[in-house]
Amino acid sequence: MSFYGDIHRWWVGTVEEDSGKTDPNGLGRCRVRIDGIHGPDISLDDLPYAQTLLPATGGGTSGIGENTQLLAGAKVMGFFLDGMLSQLPVIYGYLSHIGIPSIIQQNIIAKERRPINQTHSTQNFKNTATNLQNPQLATDNITIAWNFFSGPLTSRKYKPYHIAGMIGNFMHESGDDNIIDPTRISGVTNENSQGIAQWNPAKAAGARLANLSNFAAKRNRLHTDLLTQLEFVDHELHTISYLRATFFETKNVEQATMQFMRYYLRPASLNKTTLLFPSKKGGKFPAQTDKARLGEAKRFANANKILIQFTQG
Repeated sequence: MSFYGDIHRWWVGTVEEDSGKTDPNGLGRCRVRIDGIHGPDISLDDLPYAQTLLPATGGGTSGIGENTQLLAGAKVMGFFLDGMLSQLPVIYGYLSHIGIPSIIQQNIIAKERRPINQTHSTQNFKNTATNLQNPQLATDNITIAWNFFSGPLTSRKYKPYHIAGMIGNFMHESGDDNIIDPTRISGVTNENSQGIAQWNPAKAAGARLANLSNFAAKRNRLHTDLLTQLEFVDHELHTISYLRATFFETKNVEQATMQFMRYYLRPASLNKTTLLFPSKKGGKFPAQTDKARLGEAKRFANANKILIQFTQG
């Protein structure tokens, strides 16, 4: 006959469910995923309940004594009462550590993770202004963009009309002149441009969508994340001179809007000779040819509205 203790087996594991949360016997037991035994393929319902070794200062029977307080994610150490059979785990104590999501929590996060598209009420936007410097505290994407470029997170100083010019373009590119939407995908056949600036995946266009995706991946983010796209705009303007051109030398919201459209966004041109912003006002295109570009008037109207909203309340 063998006795307990003849073969002693220690283990280390992670609490997957708070103590006593579902224990049918009301003993404060908790489910533990034991390293080397219970892999990620083992569901929560299939994990064994582990008892907890408590101090001898309590009654020890009929619920008299201390209650265990272990939380999901706690790192614990223990042993098996049945030795090599390893079916009756007992928790000896816990190991202090900085918690990370458990396997169960990670699976839930993976299933529920999706891009967050924050939108706003146009009427509320017209009636409410903010000068918050933290983009995370804003409630709509336009305010987040304004706060980002006017705050300390950018690579250089943007004047209010620079910011308004960019946002006016983002609204036209991704939000039907009402909002800015980082998840917007172009409706143009075979184009597949995406994001607030409608970055194009084509190599002929510089594969800028791929550049955005790589930029996001290096930061462990999705390329559809709004702040990531704003950081990418700031990064490109700071590091790629032909996209920046003389944007930072513009003097007003009209120049900033049109210059950002021509050199950074480069939308398709129209067969027109009448321009909102012609050469005599500094409106040359990258190809040095004056042609009207898609949505010029709308972009400028958006930018002018944004500038008034955020600088005059």
